[in-house]
Amino acid sequence: MAKSHYPLAVWLYAPADLHRLMYALASDLTLQKGLTQKFTHARKLGVDGIIVPISWRIVAPFHPDNANDAKSWRGYRMLFELLRSAGLNIIPEFNFATSGLSDVRQQQLMPDWFWGYLPHCAAQKQWPQDCLKYVDSAGRDNIAAPSPWASELYLPFVGQWLKGFFQFFEDFAAHVPHIMLGVGPEGELRHPLLKRHGKPVQLPVFSALSKADLEQQMRQRYGSKKAWYEQWQVQPELSTGKLLEQVQQEFVGLYGHISASEPFQLSSAAKGFFDWYQGVLISHAKTCVGLVDEQVPAAWQTSLGLRLPTTFSSQGSEQDQRVLAAFAGLQLSDQPDQEFDFFSKLLDGLGHVTQRALRLNVTGLEHAKHSHRVSHWLTQLKQLDLPIIAENAGIDALAEHPTWDSLIQRVTKQPTMAGWALRDLNSALDRQSAGPFRLRQLAHLKHGGSADPQQSRKIFRVMGPLHLKVANQKLLLQEENWAEFEAQIKKLRGIGVSAISTDLWWGLIEGPQPDVFDWSYYDRMLEVLAAHDMHWVPILSFHQAGGNVNDDFMQTIPLWLWGKILVAHPELESVRDLQYVSESGDSSMEYMSLWADQYVLPYYRRFMEAFAEHYRAHAHLIDEINISLGPAGELRYPSYNAHDWGNYPNRGTLQCYSRPAQQDWLNYLSQKYRSPEAMNYALGTQVRDFSEVAFPEPEELFNNKQYMHSALGREFLYWYQQALVNHGKTILQCAATVFSGPMSHVPLGIKVPGIHWEVSDPAMPRAAEITAGLIAPHANMGPQNNGEYARLLEDLIPKALRSRVVLHFTCLEMINKDYEGYSRAEDLVNWMADAAAEVGVSLMGENALAGELYGKQGWAQITRALERQPGFGGITLLRLQNLFDDHPLPLQQLKALINREQ
Repeated sequence: MAKSHYPLAVWLYAPADLHRLMYALASDLTLQKGLTQKFTHARKLGVDGIIVPISWRIVAPFHPDNANDAKSWRGYRMLFELLRSAGLNIIPEFNFATSGLSDVRQQQLMPDWFWGYLPHCAAQKQWPQDCLKYVDSAGRDNIAAPSPWASELYLPFVGQWLKGFFQFFEDFAAHVPHIMLGVGPEGELRHPLLKRHGKPVQLPVFSALSKADLEQQMRQRYGSKKAWYEQWQVQPELSTGKLLEQVQQEFVGLYGHISASEPFQLSSAAKGFFDWYQGVLISHAKTCVGLVDEQVPAAWQTSLGLRLPTTFSSQGSEQDQRVLAAFAGLQLSDQPDQEFDFFSKLLDGLGHVTQRALRLNVTGLEHAKHSHRVSHWLTQLKQLDLPIIAENAGIDALAEHPTWDSLIQRVTKQPTMAGWALRDLNSALDRQSAGPFRLRQLAHLKHGGSADPQQSRKIFRVMGPLHLKVANQKLLLQEENWAEFEAQIKKLRGIGVSAISTDLWWGLIEGPQPDVFDWSYYDRMLEVLAAHDMHWVPILSFHQAGGNVNDDFMQTIPLWLWGKILVAHPELESVRDLQYVSESGDSSMEYMSLWADQYVLPYYRRFMEAFAEHYRAHAHLIDEINISLGPAGELRYPSYNAHDWGNYPNRGTLQCYSRPAQQDWLNYLSQKYRSPEAMNYALGTQVRDFSEVAFPEPEELFNNKQYMHSALGREFLYWYQQALVNHGKTILQCAATVFSGPMSHVPLGIKVPGIHWEVSDPAMPRAAEITAGLIAPHANMGPQNNGEYARLLEDLIPKALRSRVVLHFTCLEMINKDYEGYSRAEDLVNWMADAAAEVGVSLMGENALAGELYGKQGWAQITRALERQPGFGGITLLRLQNLFDDHPLPLQQLKALINREQ
């Protein structure tokens, strides 16, 4: 984050309903013990202080004089003692208004006597009946906050309340670094937003006091009512009430008219009214701060703070938010990018009433990620060097990952950032929610850590469907499929999934004819993702869809490719020269053979270049570009695919029996040994020419462990493995060259499969990994880690790319099952984690199959892999549809895992 000028603090609000327990707290030992445990836990998570709203209704329930009685403060004194004992600072909050009106659990009302008692106890002045309330044009009043036009009446009683606090809490002065003042609705510095029965917001300025104040101030400013009306360009016969109704209609008319291309011209009356309306708000803040400043004893080294909303709900367009800012008295803008000078006016006023340090709590930043209006507000705060405390507007900001991420991104750019105030203690400590992670993340930031989510937390992604049209029986892409997909994306983003990984099928995009690319399906997919702040991990899928476990969609690689290459290269005899051919004679069309790389690589490059050009402007939404290196997108031979033996589990078939592969084997031998005599000496062969060296017989090679003990067998399988590794390195280096410039910051992903069966087979250990090409045999091979995967990664990923490459490894959900195909899935997961750490490559995981997602054991294995040190930096779950079928467990477990691991 940007270097802050101020020490950063993390504060939590006390539980919203704590004030209801305040009467019992002084004597209830069980309640005291429970709170002490919470406070101690919060301190361990890095919390510095607790914000304690001081309820006037609790302290003075029957009469203002109750605040003068020490008994009225006993509950709060016990609370302060518990906080002090836990090592936490105390931030008292004095709300001069009602709060929590939208949620009965959080309601803190004014004392019952307040609205009816005060007008009748005034000794020297006759107050109108509606004096204490805001009133709209229909004469309806509102209890959201006392009217600032009656502050002369009620603030002396507020002063009495404050005086009682400072009298009875003098011994806590050293533990109170800050005092918060709630001077308006919901404790915010604004006028109330009066709205009833679906009608537009109304101006709350139609009480007798407010109209009289407007008339008085305008006469003082302009000299007479006539001059005032002339300046405002209104008809002289209008009454003040009618004038205000006219202005109100103009404010309501702002809805739908403010846009970047269509500025709305405000009248002189609207602008003049707003100057007065905003001035009332600033004057009220000045009066309230001055009152508190008078009451705070000189020995208290405490700062004072106000709360200002940046947004007014989680809903509504940016245009509507600007209109609400006008009704709130904060900013009236007829231009979309109008500068915001509210803070400078506020600070100028407060500077006349206090010399204490000031801090401003800003709320609603989690709903303002792309708001130019809020950007201007924050810019002015930066220019004024006014320290700010970032505060979530609602408790849901802790649970909803997009809103939290928005809040973090906003505040980390502010050099005047002074800390965070989160609602509330219970939510932040709830182990079933994301709260504890939020606190750990703030502690990380507080001590200079990075705000980059890739560095500060585990990454959770979901693999999208092979294609959306598989969501219906007709296998046609329909609008309801898009609507369902969008709803699922919104749900996943809300629980903390940060990106969706999707296959970009080469045959779908460039299938009909070469050099003609159709990105329309993926353009719409990216549009849906972007609308919900979900990022994208495209997989450049140079392999076929279909033929692998649980595949429900079929898409070949471009069929024209085979013929085009054959025609262009007469040295090729048949299509089998471009395919993997197995020891059983079967061939695969799933992925071009690595021995055809020299022919197909230009087509891979061209596809990557087309992708980079088309999505260049969206690079900020792409978390990673994953490159397909083989069947199913994995670095492997199609050794266990259905076109060959099938019948899992088995050792798999060698895939090097094409004519180009056999020629490559002979070339390898001649280049390494130079002469047949040298090879005969090293490998125990007896040939007069390299051309006489045939492949070892597979059955003999594996059935009696000759692949481990025979020099020729080890040489053959080393060549076999290195051919695959060199293929992967070539494609990866090509991708790194293509994805430069605007995409140079985007990580490149590759996938290595977890070939977990046959690992512990005493007759042929590790055979399935060998036929898949992942490892080369050696004499000590067995069901233990001998560094095979570290050598794979060292050979595969050039040192210059290791900081950019992300390795994906499968089978995180599986346990060891020697009794089932000699599987050692859990061991493989551990070995790969150790290898990635040794080589210095970022590591992500996947589940191999969806079945284990429906039981808790699979989730426990995933958790273990994420928490292991060294371990996995995150996981991509297969697949989206498995999280939204009839079984609720997968989605429930994913949500719990994200909250726990982040």
